[in-house]
Amino acid sequence: MTETVALQGSILDVLQTIFTGAIVKSFPDLENFQCKITRSTSEKFGDYQCNSAMMIAQIMRQRNIKMSPIEIAEKIVANFSFPLMVDSLNVAKPGFINVKIKQYFYSQRVSYLLNEGVKPPPLKKRKIIVDFSSPNVAKEMHVGHLRSTIIGESICRLLEFSGNDVLRLNHIGDWGTQFGMLIAHLQDKFPNYMENLHLFKIFKNFIRNQKRFDSDEEFKKRAYSCVVKLQNYEPNIIKAWKLICDVTRDEISKIYERLDITIIERGESFYQERMKTLVKELEDRGVLVEDEGRKVLFVEGVSVPLTIIKSDGSFMYSTSDLAAIRQRVEEEKGDWLIYVVDAGQSLHLESVYKAARSLGFCPPEVRTDHAAFGLVLGLRQV
Repeated sequence: MTETVALQGSILDVLQTIFTGAIVKSFPDLENFQCKITRSTSEKFGDYQCNSAMMIAQIMRQRNIKMSPIEIAEKIVANFSFPLMVDSLNVAKPGFINVKIKQYFYSQRVSYLLNEGVKPPPLKKRKIIVDFSSPNVAKEMHVGHLRSTIIGESICRLLEFSGNDVLRLNHIGDWGTQFGMLIAHLQDKFPNYMENLHLFKIFKNFIRNQKRFDSDEEFKKRAYSCVVKLQNYEPNIIKAWKLICDVTRDEISKIYERLDITIIERGESFYQERMKTLVKELEDRGVLVEDEGRKVLFVEGVSVPLTIIKSDGSFMYSTSDLAAIRQRVEEEKGDWLIYVVDAGQSLHLESVYKAARSLGFCPPEVRTDHAAFGLVLGLRQV
């Protein structure tokens, strides 16, 4: 094996290839044996360890061949030949092979990386959809959204570097209760708000509006009524909604521009018609259960059901998330779905994933992952 060949792949990959060759040479009857190489837990054991001797000893016992792991390890070492890379090989009880790499080889590896650059591993190209950032329109962008934005973009760049087809999606909250509260409040306090809408005033009014929503039952009912009107495309409500979205979008885009992030916006509103189709299908299939005016979906293995339709007839996050998964699999042909959301959403995402699979919207071959991060508390403005 030449020095050039040795430089291809990671050190672990190279060691695995060399040890596999030595094992095949030592025990030709072993078929498709998977060589195991690990990083050493302590410097006194060298840099790497080969633990395959113990596994081979078990195989030999099954064949009525008596060989101790130590004997097997010594035989492998005798057939190991790669002086360019390895400084020493030592066999230790009960059959570990400790590997010490030459400092010269490490220097060559660094020089190679500096001259040739980091090469992506050979992987099958996949369509990967990454859901990240996802701030709420008409609310201040929380630092947690900023965290999701940075982590999500980093994941996308790594996946693209590896040759994958990556679709960045911004599942913004643009279709929920906050719009009902904001529009109802503005109708009361600023009747001409559609002619003179300022972002600072939106945020300032929304904070006050939240307190009013929590304390004023009549206002709460009107706010929910506005949400239903929005989801039914009432013209005046839609006009106000678009204006609020545009003003908020302009502010958020400044942050993305500073971070050099390009992301496709697909908020909850994008899935509205798909949610209607989804709900009708679930009702036709008889999987929704009436619960105090709501319609919920029970997921096997999850104690808390997903609310699909609220008592006022509006949809929930669960509804849009299920519709989104279905769209990303059936229309976008996604092979791998990654959600970059804080750890507080773990149970919700687990429920949505399981529901999507049980309903047939997300087949087993499609991978789903929650790239969770810790909660950020007490900070809001970025």
